[in-house]
Amino acid sequence: MKMKKIALLLIVTLGLVVNGIAQSGKIRTYTSEDWDHWEVNCGSNSGKIKTYTSEDWDYWEYTYAGVSGKIRTYTSEDWDYWELDGGAIKIRTYTSEDWDYWEITGSGTSLKMRTYTSEDWDYWEYSGDASGKIRTYTSEDWDYWEISGNLASLSPQKQLAVMFVAIFTSSIHMRGINK
Repeated sequence: MKMKKIALLLIVTLGLVVNGIAQSGKIRTYTSEDWDHWEVNCGSNSGKIKTYTSEDWDYWEYTYAGVSGKIRTYTSEDWDYWELDGGAIKIRTYTSEDWDYWEITGSGTSLKMRTYTSEDWDYWEYSGDASGKIRTYTSEDWDYWEISGNLASLSPQKQLAVMFVAIFTSSIHMRGINK
């Protein structure tokens, strides 16, 4: 009887991992300290996100998991409010110029992105429709990140919205624009 319970527990655990509950991924700059061009992968999805033109922080383009689109500020240089794919998904700071706390909404989604501690931009936690962490591989190594959690439950666009917060904030932080 004990062996059947152990076998059942092992099968259930394996099934959860295979179905994407426990998922990992990476975010990294295309070349070291190239804050305009990033490679992303999470689970079986991969792609690229980059600024439309060099150092144009208002306008990004992506190709991820076979989907292409744009992430733009709602108004020029208002980095508190972003729209993915023309507003289908909104990415906003909770309060103006509070780069530590973001909300992602739209298309039936409700997510929150927060730094683990204030002004510690190399460790993010996301919660809501999915939960997990995005951390730099080593402290303050802003061009290489690791993802853990359950992003698989989200569409590719929603996954990218979560990753975009870490990408954007690290890009402007490293360029000294956030001060």
